[in-house]
Amino acid sequence: MTNADLNPLMQRLQAEDARNLRIFNTFRYVFPVMMVLYTAFFILNPSKEFDWLDRLTGVCYVSAFGVFAWMFRKYHREYRSIDYALPVAEMLEKAAERYRLWQRKTVILVVPLLLVDAAVSISTGRHQHFTDPYRWVLLVQLVYIPLISVSFLIGVAIWYYKQRPIREGALRLLAELREDPDAQH
Repeated sequence: MTNADLNPLMQRLQAEDARNLRIFNTFRYVFPVMMVLYTAFFILNPSKEFDWLDRLTGVCYVSAFGVFAWMFRKYHREYRSIDYALPVAEMLEKAAERYRLWQRKTVILVVPLLLVDAAVSISTGRHQHFTDPYRWVLLVQLVYIPLISVSFLIGVAIWYYKQRPIREGALRLLAELREDPDAQH
């Protein structure tokens, strides 16, 4: 492994890490603000027009935003503490893990997605005056599931074009280091 191999990868890695850090930093503030607004509007609102279903909708939204806030704060801490001065092999291993598409730690995303789904189903369905609430929930799912699927595919496309090359470069250089341990400068 030469510096000519490592330098371009490091530049891409640092740029992508900085971009992710900015995104996580923004959303770690957005979701707590949303939690306060939705708590005030849906849960603490003293209006007599708000019944227990409206408040349940608010609890679902606020809970979902709480999970998102926790996740973004956690990822912000993780990206803020990245150390590029680690030994090359260790730094490459961490970068490869960070940019792996399927990670166990992101499974928690299912919880807020289901909570938002429940909130949207409750809040919109009850105002549509459907005689069959199951039909309304089905209609909501026919919109929500494709919307989440498209969002997921956009995320995979971003990973494929921006982050996958970083991961593959890190894995390739890591394999070279393991073949030639003297190349670890």
